[in-house]
Amino acid sequence: MLTRGEKGAAHRRRRGELIDRFELDPTKRSRTYSKGNRQKVSLVAALSRDVDLYIMDEPTSGLDPLMEAIFTEEVARLRADGRTVLLSSHILAEVEKLCDTVTIIRAGRDVESGTLDQLRHLTRSTVAATTTADPTGLATMDGVHDLVAEHGRLHFDIDDGAMHDVLPVLTRMEVTALTITPPSLEDLFLRHYGDDLSAQAAAAEGSS
Repeated sequence: MLTRGEKGAAHRRRRGELIDRFELDPTKRSRTYSKGNRQKVSLVAALSRDVDLYIMDEPTSGLDPLMEAIFTEEVARLRADGRTVLLSSHILAEVEKLCDTVTIIRAGRDVESGTLDQLRHLTRSTVAATTTADPTGLATMDGVHDLVAEHGRLHFDIDDGAMHDVLPVLTRMEVTALTITPPSLEDLFLRHYGDDLSAQAAAAEGSS
């Protein structure tokens, strides 16, 4: 077990390392810092602590892409050390990149929770294909939605449970190109918030 003096020395070393990594100039007066530099101060203060749980709210706000990459590396380091990071963010790409498990909160309530793979089973994948065959049969299949066929190119959404029935049909259609894109975290988010966004857009249009 480290003594208080040893813990203090370790904390100062870690703080100095983070100051260097985030390219923060500690000699400047804090009131002269930009938003990005103020965010760096908060991150250095949080990440320099030797704790089991880190709670962060919009941690990359104001950071440039290089500093965002540094933050990502630091989170990966904490995870490798067995630490837990609780991250709250509206930047869905960031959550998708950093988090092992995700909880979507709406109106203060947990509406969906799980790993990204588990959550992706709750919505549809997107299929894009190229074929000269008649796609009429696809349109009537269970689990196929919003089929669009133009100039030999097909585009449709598909329920994950219907994938094993649709793939053989595509094979018989002699598809020459096929892309299946699983739903992103943004798709999952909009599933629960999309009606709110539509209502806001309608209200804005009505007031204009």
